[in-house]
Amino acid sequence: MPGPETVRAFTLEIGLGALLLLVFVANLGVRGGDRRVIGWIASGGVLVLALASFLVRPAPPALGGMFVQDGLAIFAKRLFLVATFIGLLASLSNVQPAFVRRAGEYHLLILSSLLGMFVLASARDLILLFVAFELMSIPLYVLAGFLKRQEEAVEAALKFFLVGSVSSALLVYGLSFVYGAVRSTDLATVARASTAAQPLLTLGLLTAFAGFGFKIAAFPFHMWVPDTYEAASTPFVAWLSVAPKAAGFVALFRVYLEGAGDRAATWIPLAAGLATLTIVGGNLMALPQQNTKRLLAYSGIAHIGYMLVGFAAASASGVAMVLFYLVTYVFGNMGAFLVVSRAPRARRRRPPSAGSRNARRSSPWRC
Repeated sequence: MPGPETVRAFTLEIGLGALLLLVFVANLGVRGGDRRVIGWIASGGVLVLALASFLVRPAPPALGGMFVQDGLAIFAKRLFLVATFIGLLASLSNVQPAFVRRAGEYHLLILSSLLGMFVLASARDLILLFVAFELMSIPLYVLAGFLKRQEEAVEAALKFFLVGSVSSALLVYGLSFVYGAVRSTDLATVARASTAAQPLLTLGLLTAFAGFGFKIAAFPFHMWVPDTYEAASTPFVAWLSVAPKAAGFVALFRVYLEGAGDRAATWIPLAAGLATLTIVGGNLMALPQQNTKRLLAYSGIAHIGYMLVGFAAASASGVAMVLFYLVTYVFGNMGAFLVVSRAPRARRRRPPSAGSRNARRSSPWRC
């Protein structure tokens, strides 16, 4: 039977699991075609968890050191909860038939992905890290194609799934080399082994880094981003643009910086080069865009490059800079997407002025 210290390490995960169960039962109990009340239940539960997260304190490692509830994990989980609350709150006004009828499925998928982010932020074992990545990613593929009657959404979800599958294959391939070199899946052991030059370990970490590049949508691993952002629903895209990327950066810190000591400087040239490519590529590809959501997609890619600059610093100050940037990015980027989602409705509701009506009547170019 788990002791109180073990339970304390899983406080937020247990709370989120209870919320998932509550939403599932509520979905079974709600009758009729309009199930948006489930959105209020999910949003209220996430808000309660977000407030409770400020009472959570670091706890000793659990599961034999595989799961840790330290300061970085707690900070990341607070960030995930805030981003998820904003995303769920924005989706409450979505009146598309698919969301009205299948609100239970939508919120269960969001919360399942959030649970994967929670585990990922605390994972200190290669196997748990990979399982958490997949728990986070698989619901995202479904959510990208949630509007399954729209061909664009299905195509974007398929691209997202194929690219995500490739990234998962690269990640697990690289981690298998790491395990072969170290003979352990414990990240602390990997960090200690990285102080010695081992070609097999370096190859594994390099291949895994490419897998992480897909997850955070760095250039040139960004191919899924524009189509997915354009075709999926805007409240979901606002959340997708922030929370999974933050989880990917936390995983990068765990694998490449935590406990690596001076050896972490090995990754500075690679990270700096990737940051440069991502910043330049993201901004240049944003210039010719005429669709606002695609413009924000490429802008988000450039922001990933800015955060990679902090990762390239390979220091505590660089990590702190990235975490601060992520906090501002939650409100800035999600706010931009939500403004985009509201703008078309505002234009439709605004009645034309008398002057504009007269101008249209008298215009010789009116057809």
